[in-house]
Amino acid sequence: MRRGILALVALACVAAVGAAVVALRQEAPKREASLLDQPVFPGLADRLGAAATVELRRHDGAVTLKRDGDAWLVAEKHRFPAQPGRVRELFVGLAELRLVEERTANPELFSRLGLEDPNTPGATSVLVTVKDQAGRELVALIVGRRRVRTAATLPEAVHVRRPGEARAWLAEGTLRADTDPLLWLERDILDIRRDRVASVTTQRAGAEPLTLRRASPSDEFVLVGRPEGFNADRIRLDDLPRALEFLSFSDVMPAPALADASPAGEAQILTFDGLTVTLRLAEHENARWATVAVSWSAPAPALGEDAPTALLRPEATRAEAETIAARVRGWAFRLPDWKADVLTYRLEDVAAREENPS
Repeated sequence: MRRGILALVALACVAAVGAAVVALRQEAPKREASLLDQPVFPGLADRLGAAATVELRRHDGAVTLKRDGDAWLVAEKHRFPAQPGRVRELFVGLAELRLVEERTANPELFSRLGLEDPNTPGATSVLVTVKDQAGRELVALIVGRRRVRTAATLPEAVHVRRPGEARAWLAEGTLRADTDPLLWLERDILDIRRDRVASVTTQRAGAEPLTLRRASPSDEFVLVGRPEGFNADRIRLDDLPRALEFLSFSDVMPAPALADASPAGEAQILTFDGLTVTLRLAEHENARWATVAVSWSAPAPALGEDAPTALLRPEATRAEAETIAARVRGWAFRLPDWKADVLTYRLEDVAAREENPS
């Protein structure tokens, strides 16, 4: 009996030791993660105020951001302004990035995490570098693939590696490292809503102008000089007063680059609150580009206290004109084809389509 009890005790001890070993093995990653819970760049937030240049480079392209006072400019796009929010998002992401787990120290496995040398053809890794005005390096980090989230409660994470270091890490945090310059540009040109528009005139090169006008914001637009018997497509007509709603571009370059381009047309939009917006379009490298001019003059008659809420007061409209003019001055914008079509509508373009008799 005593021997049986001793045997049972021995078995229980063995089982307890085995369970402890399994538990230790299961818990090891959690303890390792907690030990590695540290910033990738300690104290970086305090140093980023000195940042002057940001470069994001991949084997097939790069984007370089240059600081100019309080603004950031995209070097690859002729120093056109970058979106302030995107730059701020990048800096916050770098400052808050935290190492949580070492993934591998085998360079042969780096490509599986998207952490191979960024100069390697076909590589998906991105080298992010931030330097101060003197060229001193504040940040140098190779950014790889994001962790696939298997549960909504898991935080965002990305694989990273320091250049020259033979270790790859998983780091918690959100970090967008886009190398397409267009994704960094402030691409909104202006937004003039239909409710404010008093008249629109479009003229394609070599064609007669087309004008839509109304006397008050509550009136319907009238096609000026409408030929007898002409039936207009009301949907296409309504494209015209909406032509400047959410106007954005797909590329940008200095306006002088259009000096030798073929004119494609012109559009002018006047608002009831005093804005005049003129767009001149030109053909350049199989695309249509536009230069934009914006001005303000006090509306006549002056807006009354009962003016529609969509219309801006004189001081607000004047400030809007100055802001837009400063943003577009000296630049040419590549427009989407459908928008360029609207801005150069001809009479035949707004004609109602005949019903198919069959």
